[in-house]
Amino acid sequence: MEPVATPSPSEVTARSKPPRRRRSPYRRAPGRPPQHGAAMLTRVLRTVKLNTIDRRSEAGVFLRRLREGLLDQLGGDATPAQRLLVEEACKTALIAQAVGDFILRQESIVRPDASLLPVVLQREVLVGSLTRLLLALGLQRAGKPVETLTTFLAARRQSA
Repeated sequence: MEPVATPSPSEVTARSKPPRRRRSPYRRAPGRPPQHGAAMLTRVLRTVKLNTIDRRSEAGVFLRRLREGLLDQLGGDATPAQRLLVEEACKTALIAQAVGDFILRQESIVRPDASLLPVVLQREVLVGSLTRLLLALGLQRAGKPVETLTTFLAARRQSA
C-alpha cells in the first residue's frame, strides 16, 4: 500500500477562495430590482443635509414644517445636540412616511405564505427609531420666556 500524498499548506491556500468582503446591508444582489425605495431613501437622506433639499418640493415642505414645529416645541432655543436630534427625527419621519405611503398602495401586506412584506417590518423599525428620537427631545412643549410689559417698554425706550 502506498502512502497517500497530502497537499502542502501553500497548495491548499492557493486553491481556496479569498475571503469575501462584507457588503452593505443596503445593497441588493445583482440582477434583483428593488421592490421599494426605503433603503435607497434612507441611504441618500443620511448623507444629505436638510438645507440642500429643495424647499419647494413636497419633501422639502414636509421637512421644513416638521423642523419648525419641533424647534417651536423646544421653546425656540434649542441646544446643538437638540438640533442634531431634530434633524435626524425629520429625516426619519420623512422616510417612515414614504414607506408608509408605499405600504398603503399595496394590494396586500401579507405574502401568499402568510408572512408580512419585509417593508412592513422595516417601517416598524423606522417608527421605533423616530419614537426614541422624539422621546429624547421630550414630548412636552417647552414654554417660551415671557417678557413682562415693563421689561418690553424698558427695552423699547433704550432702542429709541
